[in-house]
Amino acid sequence: MKKLLFSLIISGVTTGMLHAQQKLHGKVADSGTGDPLFGVNVYLPEQKTGTTTDEDGAFEIEKPPVGAKIQFSYVGYAIATKIYKGEDNLKISLLPSGSLEEIVIKSVRASDLAPVAQVTIDREKIEKIHVGQDVEFMLESMTPSLISYSESGTNFSNYGQFRLRGIDQSRVNITLNGAPLNDMIDQGVFFSNFTDFSNSIQSVQVQRGVGTSANGTASFAGSINFESVNLMDEKPSGEVELVGGSFGTYRGSLAAKTGLMKNKMAFYSRFSTFHSDGYRYNTSTDSYSFYASGGYFGEKDLLKFTAFIGRSKNGLAYSPVAISDIRNDPRTNYLNENDVDDFGQWFAQLHHTHLFNANTSLVSSVYYGGAGGDFPYTYTDNNGDLAQINYPLFNDHIGIMSNINRTSKDNKFSLSAGIHAYTFLRRNEESDMPDKKNPYYVEHSRKDEFSAYAKAEYLLGKLRLFGDLQFRTLKLSINPDNTLLPDEDIITKNWSFLNPRIGMTFEMNEKQQFYASYGYTGREPTKIDLFGGFSLNPSNLPSVKSDDVRPEYVNDVEAGLLFRYPDFHGQLNFFYMMFRDEIAPIGAYVPEGFLQLRKNIPSSFRRGIELDFNWNILKDLVFTGDFTYMDSRIKEYKPEEDPNVYENVKPALSPEVITQGALSYQALSWLGVSLSGRYVSSSYQEPTNDARFVMPSFFVANMGVSFKFGKTHSFDVYFNNIFDKQYFTYGAPVDQDWDGNFDEPGYFVQPPRNLYGKLVLRF
Repeated sequence: MKKLLFSLIISGVTTGMLHAQQKLHGKVADSGTGDPLFGVNVYLPEQKTGTTTDEDGAFEIEKPPVGAKIQFSYVGYAIATKIYKGEDNLKISLLPSGSLEEIVIKSVRASDLAPVAQVTIDREKIEKIHVGQDVEFMLESMTPSLISYSESGTNFSNYGQFRLRGIDQSRVNITLNGAPLNDMIDQGVFFSNFTDFSNSIQSVQVQRGVGTSANGTASFAGSINFESVNLMDEKPSGEVELVGGSFGTYRGSLAAKTGLMKNKMAFYSRFSTFHSDGYRYNTSTDSYSFYASGGYFGEKDLLKFTAFIGRSKNGLAYSPVAISDIRNDPRTNYLNENDVDDFGQWFAQLHHTHLFNANTSLVSSVYYGGAGGDFPYTYTDNNGDLAQINYPLFNDHIGIMSNINRTSKDNKFSLSAGIHAYTFLRRNEESDMPDKKNPYYVEHSRKDEFSAYAKAEYLLGKLRLFGDLQFRTLKLSINPDNTLLPDEDIITKNWSFLNPRIGMTFEMNEKQQFYASYGYTGREPTKIDLFGGFSLNPSNLPSVKSDDVRPEYVNDVEAGLLFRYPDFHGQLNFFYMMFRDEIAPIGAYVPEGFLQLRKNIPSSFRRGIELDFNWNILKDLVFTGDFTYMDSRIKEYKPEEDPNVYENVKPALSPEVITQGALSYQALSWLGVSLSGRYVSSSYQEPTNDARFVMPSFFVANMGVSFKFGKTHSFDVYFNNIFDKQYFTYGAPVDQDWDGNFDEPGYFVQPPRNLYGKLVLRF
């Protein structure tokens, strides 16, 4: 009995000692005064776990693997990142004031523990895969449930779009530092108009589903929030980046950063230029962009200016190609070689952040965005000669937003509330070329919106409660063309939406957290949805005035598990999105042929499971991946001019399975290798689920090799689609004989085997 008791005591002591050895202890203090800081967030981003410091500035957390990152953040202080080297105790000093730059982005994003399906991608991860490709092609490999397509067939630049959970890009809220990048009337974003945007981004957060309140268009399928590059570097630096590769691609980029100067100011700028011949015929791209940012960092005030301008000339290829023509020549493009657009976009934003104290801040900004250019279409006239129509448009977008943020001293309660207002002006024209200055169609539109939100989090023991309420009211005014509709007054549409979200996160233990949320939101139609095309004329005027296309609504239920073990961490998420009057593609194209026609579908749903993870198999061997299974259904679909009623059918372009994985091995300090693969299951091109019109499944494999030389320089090689798989990620039925009936499936061919090299020189 004594031996048993002694054994139990020794076992308990040993277990306690081992448990203690697995804990990392530390203290955090002000770098200037040495005073301990209470309520500092201590976060392990790779393990997705965290804690806060007590009144003595002390913390205790499970030891991460050697080499892991530990982030220390506190309102009024610069974020500090430490690479863990195996210590048992840490002493951290935080520098005041620098985190004023972080407050800007924290005020418009979901927190790490918010009950939201989300992925936040930092600068380091972006640099690993960024070759200069447009944002949608980069994000596709870094977040679940997202699939993109490229019109030029390069997955690099020119026009492209993405779908999130099978929902098109116009229903995704996209912002930079909280300011909207979406076109407020058509609600899309064309990243090809500002090349190399990702190169000036510090981080990006992708939320799936309704998520948290955001400025601008509704966060319906999700939201993407970009953070501009941080200015608070200690030393000045410069960078030269050169890229070359397949499809006649070359890109050059030059960047400079001053770091924080003695006058408390800092500046950053980048210029990029890009060319590609494209894979499909007549899909070349020539573009340039300039990005600049500067700021003044006071003790309690930050004034920061961010701006970019870009212009591109893209050979157009927006028409899907019949499978018979693809088999004959996969580079087929139905559009004429003279159909080259010339389009630009520009943006400027001025922030002011004021820190009242360590727990209260006010963030305000004013912004201006603009876009404009030519969009030609060449056709054969009645005489058999080539003629061309130009569809130019011009946007002016000005807005203001302000929000106040408050955190309790014990870090258990946080509140953020804000307002946003904008005016968006649009001019659409049509003209017979070359008489560009005398358009035969001129239409003016204006959209005004005011929105307000309040969101709060409260920590009650191990339970974190979340609430978010947003109100949006907006007005769309359409001034018709005087020639087509000379007696028609301005058409006005008014909408208001009240969007609530509630949720909770429960810390089951240090390694697991469970969350659940419910969100409801409504979204207005785009002008293209209202028109069923790009122009307002006598044929579609009755439909526009009678609201044939109505707003859409979604009830979104999300629940998931955050798991964080020393070498394996990630997120498992379940979702159930129930739609009313979902605005979805019906297979046909608008008369101008630029995009699919969308109509209301009374009742539909999307439900599924999403997983993303990071597994440190060995110190230098990492496996990352994500998986989505989604079941999407339309309760009842009644096509126009079709007597049939289709029940329990699948919506268009909504594959059941999207999954990908990447294995990365740091073989030597100067040599890294990665292998990745992506699989997407089949889907239908239109909602009657006609077996003739199917998007086939595909698997694509890629490889990358990274070389480092000198102290900071690198050379990367990206070998994509190594098995030369022909695959498609977007398409629609086509009418080959122009008899009014669809004959074949049409597709956009994605890139065959291709190779890129990237040289980066840092000084």
